[in-house]
Amino acid sequence: MADPKVDHGFAYNEQGEIDIFLSPFYELDWEYNVTVERYVNRIVYCLTGTIELQRPRTLWTLIGRPPASSTPASSPATSLLGITCLIVASLSVPTILLR
Repeated sequence: MADPKVDHGFAYNEQGEIDIFLSPFYELDWEYNVTVERYVNRIVYCLTGTIELQRPRTLWTLIGRPPASSTPASSPATSLLGITCLIVASLSVPTILLR
């Protein structure tokens, strides 16, 4: 159930995000708002108050390190080429030493 002290008349979709088209907060009131600019100013004014209420009281600090980068994925062609080079090199060494 939505908390009316924090909700401010927003409607939410199935993902839990604010649904702008269903929220009564965003209904156009052309008697009150003669122009689009006044309408936007009313919404920005109301949203500013909501953001101030929901903003954390303390500073956020990120502690930790970024995750280690993963090793590049090897393709079958790269593995086959590496194995072939290894076999050729290992067969070449005795040939060079026996001369």
